[in-house]
Amino acid sequence: MKSLIFSFLLCVALVPAIAQSKKIFNESEAEKSKRLAWWQNDRFGMFIHWGLYALPARHEWVKNQERITDSAYQKYFDNFNPDLFQPKEWAKMAKEAGMKYAVLTSKHHEGFCLFDSRHTDYKSTKTQAKRDLVKEFVDAFRAEGLKVGFYYSLIDWHHPDFTIDRNHPQRVADAKNYAALNTGKDMAKYRDYLHKQVAELLTNYGKIDLMWMDFSYPGADGKGKDDWGSLELIKMVRKLQPAIIVNDRLDLREYEDGGDFVTPEQYKVAEWPVEHGKRVPWETCQTFSGSWGYYRDENTWKDNKQLLTLLIESVSKGGNVLLNVGPTARGTFDARARKALGKMGEWMQLNSRSI
Repeated sequence: MKSLIFSFLLCVALVPAIAQSKKIFNESEAEKSKRLAWWQNDRFGMFIHWGLYALPARHEWVKNQERITDSAYQKYFDNFNPDLFQPKEWAKMAKEAGMKYAVLTSKHHEGFCLFDSRHTDYKSTKTQAKRDLVKEFVDAFRAEGLKVGFYYSLIDWHHPDFTIDRNHPQRVADAKNYAALNTGKDMAKYRDYLHKQVAELLTNYGKIDLMWMDFSYPGADGKGKDDWGSLELIKMVRKLQPAIIVNDRLDLREYEDGGDFVTPEQYKVAEWPVEHGKRVPWETCQTFSGSWGYYRDENTWKDNKQLLTLLIESVSKGGNVLLNVGPTARGTFDARARKALGKMGEWMQLNSRSI
């Protein structure tokens, strides 16, 4: 009896350890450290939020916040023509600011793609632009010696099979109505579309250094790992690009390696984040102002001291900073963003070795 009790207690004691060691990949700590080495050395990157929402110029969630229908939003697709887009200038500004890598929104929540996907016509090559903007971004930033990454929205408010939920522009007050609203929609079809698009991004543009997925909101009338097929998705990502780094927003927190780094958003981190009982790599994504997409009339911009304090304090706690620029609909950086990048560049020119 004593031996049975001892065995039972031993099993109970091991449960937390087993739970904490749940992993997807057979990768050692040394192998992971080697894969993340460039990112943890570079520390400072540029985030670029660009899409149709640059035309109304009042927040990247404008379709959601103003409950805009697909038909009413169509005018932004019809008029999208970034005739002043010069990616080499973007890359040069990023490099001069001391940034070492950049992440572009290949598709945001509105569903519009900046790349020439075979699986939709809702893309930049079908607009007046007739350009694969992702390819131009990749080529220009690589030419400046910067690493490149893709942001990809798991959410898609334009796709016909993406079900209406609590974060959708056409959300409803009474959850009982969602079933009727979603009649005929098939998340399995959307999930297949999602996986195929990510495969395109990681197949057609050479070596991609970083994949930034966004975002999960599991629970009642939300979406999480089962909706995205997250486990299969992250396996596919790592198969197609073995050296790639992936963020933590696939709703795979039960796994120790369900994401390579955590992503605190829009706040200064007080201390090094801990998960599964140990410090984890992290990156805070931040905006110059209160919007990720171009917002013409938004004026709560951070000053140079605030931006430098954010960078210094983040790095001192082992973190990275991904600082966002929201280009205009014509493809230029706002004058305020250019000025802020220039000021940071002046400081980085003298102090980059400390970062």
